[in-house]
Amino acid sequence: MKRTIISFLVGVIVTGCAMGWFWYQDREQYTRAIPAVKGPIQVAPVVNGTPAGTTNGFVPQQAGVVAPQATQQVQITQEKAMEIFKTAYPDYRIEKVKFDTDHGRAHYEIDGETLTREVEIKIDAVTGEIFQVKEGH
Repeated sequence: MKRTIISFLVGVIVTGCAMGWFWYQDREQYTRAIPAVKGPIQVAPVVNGTPAGTTNGFVPQQAGVVAPQATQQVQITQEKAMEIFKTAYPDYRIEKVKFDTDHGRAHYEIDGETLTREVEIKIDAVTGEIFQVKEGH
């Protein structure tokens, strides 16, 4: 009888530890919370598509080669890009806004999230077009 009780208690302890370990490994699904934003969203000033106080942001190119959009003026401000994001994803909270150029194409990279989803979009800084979307969990 003693052996049965001890076996039962050991089984309960092992099962509880295993369940706790699995919950611990998958805890983000149950405990993830988005912290409240305190104060206004930090917005870096952008002049002609370049963050103020930096160089023009373009990578030097080979002589005689000019990227097609590198010569165009940026028409979309950072605030306008954020509005475009909020129009497309009204339930998402903006996490990060970054101005960048890839292959001479000036654009804003905006990361947003809800409690269960994440999205990263790229908005063309000349036309305001969303040209790339990456969604995740």
